[in-house]
Amino acid sequence: MRTRVKEAAMKRWGLFLAMLLSVSVVFLPGAWAADEAGGRVVYYSQKAETMEVGDVPGHVLVVVQQPGLIFHAKGTARGEIGTRIGTVFLDLVKGKGTYNGYTVNTFQDGSTLVYKFNGTVAPVDGGKKSAFEGPYEYIGGTGRFEGVKGKGTMKGERIGSAKAAYPVYSDFTGTEWR
Repeated sequence: MRTRVKEAAMKRWGLFLAMLLSVSVVFLPGAWAADEAGGRVVYYSQKAETMEVGDVPGHVLVVVQQPGLIFHAKGTARGEIGTRIGTVFLDLVKGKGTYNGYTVNTFQDGSTLVYKFNGTVAPVDGGKKSAFEGPYEYIGGTGRFEGVKGKGTMKGERIGSAKAAYPVYSDFTGTEWR
């Protein structure tokens, strides 16, 4: 008799756990859903070091620092403006090539959001501008951005001569989550 009571109780618990699991599968993914992220970054390439490689004409390696502003239109920082400092490494042959870099965005409350990026760059309009695009990924943050993950794409242009401190803008879109 006791065995039947125990078996009935075990079946009820099993049924309860199965229902709990199925409800979790249906409703919890919304809690983990990613939010859209997006906005515009405006900056100047100011501090740069260029070195000739010497293998083919016009092949240079460039390291540049880029201070500026980031305007968040979507995502965790929606409506906020932060300062940013980017450090970028470019490998170019006659203005065309690849880039890799890191950026630290700092917000008014002191929170930071750090991301890495890479992509391709090419001259346009006879070299008066350069167009670039590629993916980015959040790799860290502090304050309210601690634990935030995200990735997306960015696309932008250098406006003006690469021989002076030149303005650059890029637009970014992606997703972010915790």
